Amino acid sequence: MQVKVFEAPDMNSGLKMVKEALGPDALILSTRTLHNGKLGVLGKATLEITAAIDLEWQEKSVHPSLKSRPAPSRYENKQEDITYQDVWSANDTEGAVYPKHKKQQVVHSEKPNETKLQDEISELRTMINSLSRKMSTPAPAGVSLEAKSESETKNSPGQLLISCGLSPHMAGIVTRFTRDTFHADIGDIDPAAILTDAIARLFTVNTPLTRPLNRQKRICLIGSTGAGKTTTIAKLAAGYLNRFGGKIALITIDTYRIAAVEQLKVYGEIMNIPVEVVTRAEDMDSTLAKHNDCDLILIDTAGRSPGNSLDIEEMKAFLRPECNFEHHLVLSSTSREQEMEMVIESFSCLGIDNFIFSKIDECQQLGVLLNIHYLKDTPISFLTNGQRVPEDIIAPTGEILAELIINTCRQSFPN
Repeated sequence: MQVKVFEAPDMNSGLKMVKEALGPDALILSTRTLHNGKLGVLGKATLEITAAIDLEWQEKSVHPSLKSRPAPSRYENKQEDITYQDVWSANDTEGAVYPKHKKQQVVHSEKPNETKLQDEISELRTMINSLSRKMSTPAPAGVSLEAKSESETKNSPGQLLISCGLSPHMAGIVTRFTRDTFHADIGDIDPAAILTDAIARLFTVNTPLTRPLNRQKRICLIGSTGAGKTTTIAKLAAGYLNRFGGKIALITIDTYRIAAVEQLKVYGEIMNIPVEVVTRAEDMDSTLAKHNDCDLILIDTAGRSPGNSLDIEEMKAFLRPECNFEHHLVLSSTSREQEMEMVIESFSCLGIDNFIFSKIDECQQLGVLLNIHYLKDTPISFLTNGQRVPEDIIAPTGEILAELIINTCRQSFPN
């Protein structure tokens, strides 16, 4: 048996190369998609086709009665002769069929053995056309044909990632990073560990309060109602005081929510730090100047509905660029992904420097963290996982985020 490997840009070109090199009786052993070149998995895909021709089988398979027949066609009309060449040429003209009158002439003149051969040729032709259509159908953005076929099986990497809450598009991206590892023959592998490592490399984090500040930092928390901004402010203040000490001031412009100011003042009294209430935008500069000696100033804002663009625009007067606020958008992990995207779009007019994902302890799937982060390309600064102050807050790394995502559905992974 003669075996050769061919590379082509698509299935049609590959079949032509096989036919020219090995003849029309060649057999397709396997196909797979390759990503070569400097760009790796992001480069242009090529198709690798492994084909073979068995010359011995070719000689033995010819029926004795056919060997002894003269060179002219076995049919009454030479133009009606159907060979394996017809099968290959069918792929060049997809959907071509024999005219009805020709088919009838062949049937009337063929013998029993020829009928069987004719059926086999028709079946082979149908299989080639089907394979050609499948390979020429473009896959969705970010998902290769191999990843698509893997996701159809229960324990494939793509399906496991989707069970963790990743979108199909995001699962396809992660799968591309892990395909070589899963396809390699390396014995027992831990799918969870491989996927965790791949996901960790896709995250970007920015954790500003994990070390002592050498100059004043002003962090402003923005977001929709009920996201947990005020409690998160208290966690950030208490956590920094416990670790590094220093001077901290709290400022709130949330005069809309009932008892919002009182809640923040209670936290301030417990931690013995000042709390300022700013009701007019023109008072913000003087309030900041009053606490110019503080290491950290934390600003709490009123929760706004993402559908109320006028209220969000009003906040611009308080949060002017010259105030040098670092805007952290607080997103509730319990919200639907579409709602998170709407919140991000609405508050983007203020400028968003980082994401804070709250209430991760209330979620069964955390794949949304990667979906939103990768879609918006915005660093993640903090996670909150409960109501306790200051314990329930996390300054994440890529590894922590990946483990949280995988651990929420680890029971789905094969042992």
